Amino acid sequence: MSAAVCGKRAASFFEEQQHSPHAGTPPPSKRARFRAGGGSGSPSPPRARGGDPGLVAAIRVRFPSVSLEFIEKALEECGNDFDLATKYLLNLPAQSAKCDAAPGYQPPNGMTTEDQVPAEGILVDNEVAAPVDSVPWADNLPSSSIQWSEILVNEMLSASNTDDAKARASRVLEVFERAMTSRIGAEAHQSFQKENSIYKEQFEAAIRESTILKKAFAIQHERQKEQDERSQELQQLKQLVVQYQEQVRSLEVNNYALSMHLRQAQQGSSIPGHFHRDIF
Repeated sequence: MSAAVCGKRAASFFEEQQHSPHAGTPPPSKRARFRAGGGSGSPSPPRARGGDPGLVAAIRVRFPSVSLEFIEKALEECGNDFDLATKYLLNLPAQSAKCDAAPGYQPPNGMTTEDQVPAEGILVDNEVAAPVDSVPWADNLPSSSIQWSEILVNEMLSASNTDDAKARASRVLEVFERAMTSRIGAEAHQSFQKENSIYKEQFEAAIRESTILKKAFAIQHERQKEQDERSQELQQLKQLVVQYQEQVRSLEVNNYALSMHLRQAQQGSSIPGHFHRDIF
């Protein structure tokens, strides 16, 4: 609701700037209308004319094509609210930007005020992040803390006032943050790739060792199987030997008994040298 009221009041200021020959000094009636409330009829509390210099400088950095007078008027109408003023200036009509452009400033061909102001970088709590596209050394970032210190000192020495120093410091810090984030991300990616390659080598080595162990286990299993088969065959042969030994012993006993019977038969015969007809 506050943004809508601010937009209506600023639109009336645009119309006044376009039709009045003295754009810098509006008539008393218009001035009174600017100071009037939002339709309630009650007098509004007094406001600082011209706005906060810090807010004006911050908005000036973000909106170089808008005149200083209009920035101050927008802040005044929005109650020195940085967010409302910034949101309104982002939606600034192209014809109004041309009408209130600062003297001597010519926007590039085909670019409006909305195109010149990037959407990112607008923060809350009356803070603004300065664009880093215009930093001359953004393409060749330093690699040591000494170089960063020199850049920061040079930027501070080149500043014309406190607001300019804040804007320059904001640009340097933003570039530094992006550089550190990119460097940390690259180092983390390299470290991840290195660890991944190490783990991959270890995994491949483990696979090779596992394959070798599987082959060794298979060979050992075959040998153990052959050994078991040989042990079974040896046990069977031992049993056969025992059986054969018992048979031999039985045959020897039988043979001895037969020989004794034969000897007794020969001794009991009446005719020596003649055997019984049933004995061959």
